[in-house]
Amino acid sequence: MARVDVVMPQMGESIAEGTLSKWLKKVGDQVKRDEPIFEISTDKVDAEIPAPTSGVLAEILVTEGQTVPVQTLVARLETDVNAAIGASAPTPAATTPAAAPAGSASPAVAAGGPPAKNLRQPPHPPPTNPPPPSPHPRTKTAETPSKSVSAQSLRRSFDAWPPSTA
Repeated sequence: MARVDVVMPQMGESIAEGTLSKWLKKVGDQVKRDEPIFEISTDKVDAEIPAPTSGVLAEILVTEGQTVPVQTLVARLETDVNAAIGASAPTPAATTPAAAPAGSASPAVAAGGPPAKNLRQPPHPPPTNPPPPSPHPRTKTAETPSKSVSAQSLRRSFDAWPPSTA
């Protein structure tokens, strides 16, 4: 069973979220690659979003009218035609590990192995903050290349302008 995640796309550099305005397909519908499956609305653009691959719309995770951040999982496509299509909400067993009885360790720990790790990873690493700006535009930083000799001599000639006429 191969499920493909469909995420809220980033429609521009400054776009941080989008509103899912309309589903063009419903759970169980067959979709082809690049066929529009939903519409979004942002503060800059309204667009139809195509399917990333061919398959069947297996799950809808974001409802119409809901505003979500970019890269949020909005749906899943099933690419295996023989797989059963689930309901429009994820099942609790699929999203959270089963709770162990109080006082018992996980099977790996009980067997003497390391504890099981959470295998679910975020789709993208969190954004990093850019370095702070230089305190003054002419302050030389490590990234600023040094001036060439000809540029320095040209600067000196402009600093001495106009020539003295004594």
